[in-house]
Amino acid sequence: MSKRNDIKSDWYFPPDLAALFGIYYVVLPLALIGGWLSNRIYDAMSVGDSSACWAAVALGAVGTILLFLARLPLDRQRRFLVFGPRELDQRHRRLYWWAYRFIGVSVLLLVLLIVK
Repeated sequence: MSKRNDIKSDWYFPPDLAALFGIYYVVLPLALIGGWLSNRIYDAMSVGDSSACWAAVALGAVGTILLFLARLPLDRQRRFLVFGPRELDQRHRRLYWWAYRFIGVSVLLLVLLIVK
């Protein structure tokens, strides 16, 4: 028996249903959360509250620390020019993606603060 047949799954989800459910379960909630968040940021900036800016900086700092911890095994091996998580083990790979989530939210919040 080949290794390819061991990995293959019989689970199938039609792409047309994925697109249909994506509208209701991904796009609509993101639009609602984005509208609510942008109104809150605009209100905070008009009053002069800088807590959103400090929250973005804190999220970015946490993401940077997580990224450092995720790449630590590669740095100990002196493999500094490895890009992406493919060389990491499962635990550090999960930490790597969480770091980029924190950094992404931080960048998005900072962009929203600049635009408004």
